Amino acid sequence: MTSASAIARGLLGAASVGDGPTPEQTGLIQNLLHGYLGVDLDGASLTPLDPAALAAAVDEADRSRVVDLLIVVEFCRHPPDPVQADRVEEYARALGVDESLLVVGRDALTGTRAEVMADWGRFREASILEPGVTEADPALGARLRALGTCPAGSLGRAYFEFLDRWHLAFPGEPGGGDAGLVAHDFSHVLAGYDADAPGELALQAMLTSATDFEHHFSGLVASLSLYEVGMFDILEITPTVAALDRPGAAALLAEAFARGAQCTADFSLVDHLARANDPLEIVRADCGIRPRASSAP
Repeated sequence: MTSASAIARGLLGAASVGDGPTPEQTGLIQNLLHGYLGVDLDGASLTPLDPAALAAAVDEADRSRVVDLLIVVEFCRHPPDPVQADRVEEYARALGVDESLLVVGRDALTGTRAEVMADWGRFREASILEPGVTEADPALGARLRALGTCPAGSLGRAYFEFLDRWHLAFPGEPGGGDAGLVAHDFSHVLAGYDADAPGELALQAMLTSATDFEHHFSGLVASLSLYEVGMFDILEITPTVAALDRPGAAALLAEAFARGAQCTADFSLVDHLARANDPLEIVRADCGIRPRASSAP
């Protein structure tokens, strides 16, 4: 298994362009070291690894995961620098990983919002549709609102309370988006993350890790494009920049990767509506979802 220090040293090496890693990149890597990789090391004391040295240190089974982490660090380069994209792609080549979403990382640093959207659309993973839900269901909004009558402490009631707390329209209602958001919002409830920028990033990181980086990474890239570089259009959400530089956000992301690694199932694929009356904590336990260490930020 690849050592945590080798992964962190590779991330530092990839961020060592221009004047070196930015404070946000350094903070993110430190949080990944502690909160995800589980080691108590000072990132500032580590010697960066160049692409060849990282490739020699990374096990075959970890290579795709490491490249995806490199892309996350790439998005945290502010101000944007095309050399950062060159550097990350150099590491990906050395690792022998053909990650199609590298082009979106480059777009985020060197291109336009239209290019980000176009390339993400080319390489994104298909949206997950809740079992038993169709896009054409005219009664979808009412069906979801009825979950407010589920027992207290149940998955269905928690879903209703989540949307109500955030003043969100239900999928199928005007402004509530389409049926593809049902599984997404149930995933928020199961993971315990808010519908704000740090919470959206954490949810996608957890789902990506829960599937051993085989699925959901395009969702994480979409969230990074929306909240880290402000170059994504979805549901009239106002884009932001440098969300992972907010207090506690990088720690939340790192913990989400760690929580996902302990999951026993892709919790976005649960038949949530079929389990709406089941206790929320039972459904979480069935998926191997452990509690968050804290509620911050």
